[in-house]
Amino acid sequence: MASFLKNINMVARSATLFSDEEISKVSPLKGYQNKYILNVCSNPGVTQDELAKIMFVNKSSVARQLSALEDLGYIERREDPFDKRATRVFPTDKAEEIRNTIRDINARWREVICEGFSDEEKEELLNLTSRLYDNAVKYMEKKSD
Repeated sequence: MASFLKNINMVARSATLFSDEEISKVSPLKGYQNKYILNVCSNPGVTQDELAKIMFVNKSSVARQLSALEDLGYIERREDPFDKRATRVFPTDKAEEIRNTIRDINARWREVICEGFSDEEKEELLNLTSRLYDNAVKYMEKKSD
């Protein structure tokens, strides 16, 4: 099973490198920041804590990345009017504009890694990786209880 985990890790790292290379052609973003843009655009007003849970990263990493994205003009952080301890995150027009580019990059990556797969194999891969994801979510939820 060790090679299975190695394979997943290598695919994920290669995805980031691919994304870095592609996004650098049109933006100062880094590949790992793309997921922040997509999550904030999909969940406008999400808190930093919620974003950390959604993305399975620690709060300090979220704060650092959001600070960088704010400096670049991709997100805006606002104090929650009902909870002064919470900070809500909103996409800017700049984030909304780059969102489709990020989606296109992700689609091209899927084409690269699924080259030679039949439609049935792609469907099976989606089903299996969805189950892996569900199990990871269950683990992370249990861990945070």
